[in-house]
Order: sequence, then C-alpha cells, then structure tokens
Amino acid sequence: MTDPTAVTPQDLDVISRQLGRPARDVVEVPARCVCGNPLVAATAPRLSNGTPFPTTFYLTHPVVTSAVSRLEAAGVMNEMNDRLAADSELAAAYRGAHEAYLAERRRVGERAGTGTVPEIDGVSAGGMPERVKCLHVLVGQSLAMGPGVNVLGDEAIERIAEWWTRDRCYCTGAWDTESPAPSRDLSRHGPQGLPSMTGRPAPVRKRDAERAGSERAGSGETASEEAGSEGSVSGAGLTEGEGA
Repeated sequence: MTDPTAVTPQDLDVISRQLGRPARDVVEVPARCVCGNPLVAATAPRLSNGTPFPTTFYLTHPVVTSAVSRLEAAGVMNEMNDRLAADSELAAAYRGAHEAYLAERRRVGERAGTGTVPEIDGVSAGGMPERVKCLHVLVGQSLAMGPGVNVLGDEAIERIAEWWTRDRCYCTGAWDTESPAPSRDLSRHGPQGLPSMTGRPAPVRKRDAERAGSERAGSGETASEEAGSEGSVSGAGLTEGEGA
C-alpha cells in the first residue's frame, strides 16, 4: 500500500514553488489538498545545515497561509490567549496538543534519521503550551494530525472557511507553475536560532551597532566587537519565520 505521506520529487517541486525558495529537509507530506498537492510539510527537527528546527508541521499552501494570516491580523490570537487564561479545561487540552506535537517530532526525527535534538527538547512551536503565538503552527498541526488533537487549530480551520475549506482545491493560480522552480534560498539569514543552538553569535541590529559605534568612538573598540552580545534572531530557532 502506498504511503500517502511519502515525499516525491513532484512534492518538493510544488513546495518550493509554494514557498518561493527550495524545499529543505522535508520528511513527510502529512496533509494534502484534495488534488494531492501538499498543504503541510513535516520538517526534520535538525536541518541539514545543523540548525535545530522546532516547527515540525510547516504550513506551505499560500491560500491557507494567507487565510490564517487574516485571522492573526484580526486579533484572534489575543482572543484565544484570553480564553486560555480563563478556561482551565481549554488550557489542559492545549497542553495535550503540545505533548502530541513533541511526540510527533520525535517520530519524524526517527524517520529522518536525525534522532533527538537536545536544544529543542520540550519546546514545541506556536507558543504552546502556554500561549498562542502563531496560528499557522496550530493549523499545520491540526491538518497534519487530524481533528481533535489541537482544539485551537481546529477552531482556526473552521474560522477560515470563508477563504479555504478542506473539500475544495484552491491550487489554480496560487503559485507560479510556469517559471523554473526556485533553486536558491535568497533568505537574508543563514543558520538560524538562538546562539546556543547555531553555535554562532547573534547578529547586531544596524541601529544598535551605529549607536554603539558612536558611544565607543575614540575608545579603540568597534561595534563589531559587540556582535553576539545582543541582537534579534528570527526564523528556525524558537519562532516560525521559516521552514520546510
């Protein structure tokens, strides 16, 4: 029997087009459009460049990601966080989703051959288990694992029904199918995550570097010497900025 989650060259081509950059370290396609195209990519917990990657279920379909972004822009995450703080039963269910996410990451890691990743041990994604910080993560989990695992992800899927539903194909025109598939990752970032994860200093914000340079003028030190002491790292570390 054919494994519906198995990744094919066609899947990787489509995911690259959906994301606008090459697919990377995709282990499974746990959720598909009714036409067969990927909706979610299951990504190895350690990328091939060595970066720990906690976002196991990465939402790839542009129509779904856009619909979920509308919910985030409408303040749905704040609403959900208020409910988590007030409803102990909901909070317990959300913690269960967190535990299920970790279990699935271990399974995906075993299938990928990466094994355990100590840097992200106990860290799921999307703000779980305490808060909602990224609805895309929650929806990705619900689509990948099915209804009843992440109640807030299930709810978000219901709330995007105006723009996307499981029973229809929305792929036509959703991404470029004519040009060659992206072959280069033009991301501004290299290996991402906290310095303790990537083994390299955190970058310094340009504004902070300029301020530090002016403060240290004449002291013999440069702003570049401060690299690693402060800065902002986004993406594959503990956030959901990049993936697949």
